[in-house]
Amino acid sequence: MTEIKCRHISYIENESSRKREVIKNFDEIIEVMHCDGLRNTPQCIQEMINKRQLEEELEKLEDNLLTIGICSLMDCQKHHAALTHTIDTDKQVRSTSPTDDEFKIVPPRKAAKIRKSTELPEISTCNKFKELMEIDTESNISKTEETKIQIPAINLKIDANYNLTLQEINKLYPDTQNKLVKGFISIQETSNDRRNSIIEYLKNNNKEFFLSEAHADRSLKVVIKDLPIDQNKEELKQILEKLKFKIVRISQLRNYLYYETT
Repeated sequence: MTEIKCRHISYIENESSRKREVIKNFDEIIEVMHCDGLRNTPQCIQEMINKRQLEEELEKLEDNLLTIGICSLMDCQKHHAALTHTIDTDKQVRSTSPTDDEFKIVPPRKAAKIRKSTELPEISTCNKFKELMEIDTESNISKTEETKIQIPAINLKIDANYNLTLQEINKLYPDTQNKLVKGFISIQETSNDRRNSIIEYLKNNNKEFFLSEAHADRSLKVVIKDLPIDQNKEELKQILEKLKFKIVRISQLRNYLYYETT
């Protein structure tokens, strides 16, 4: 009777190990199908169902093994060898465990020191395309400088037939901008050629107008501070002309709120 029980336990163990290997193979096959994008295919679903059936059979075998219990043959090398080995190892572990008498306090000089966390320095990197970016910025700057150049306006005096004059100019150049500025019609063009053509047209029709100065042609106004009150204007003009400055006019500014007369 004991030999039959031993053989039955061996049979259950062999079947359990065999089913575990088959379940492992199913896991590998299902994982490969998932990686290949075949998760919802009928073949993958069938493999998962087969794996689940084997897992249920394995659970039944393990439950059956628990109900049978251990092998009754005390001299069985297959089932009791592992048990004696575990008992021996347990005794060895317990014998090597330290006791309270052997415990010693480690001196501070031999103890492990707590190291401070050191911050790693930042790694500086260079941009290989920096030169290309500089070229783009230079081209953008040159484009903006071109757009900043403004064409001086033509200021037409309002008369009885100014509306007809503007209509003729609009026929020649439809994108001309006109606006009223201080009692005059300011005519703004987009190029110097158009501006000269409109000036010629106004002259031929005896129209009164005056031309605005370009920003580049306007004189530069400069204020020089901390000069003496009795500074001679002619002397200052000669000094600036020697430095190759073109002087149009020199005016002395006074603060009349704090200026005291004698």
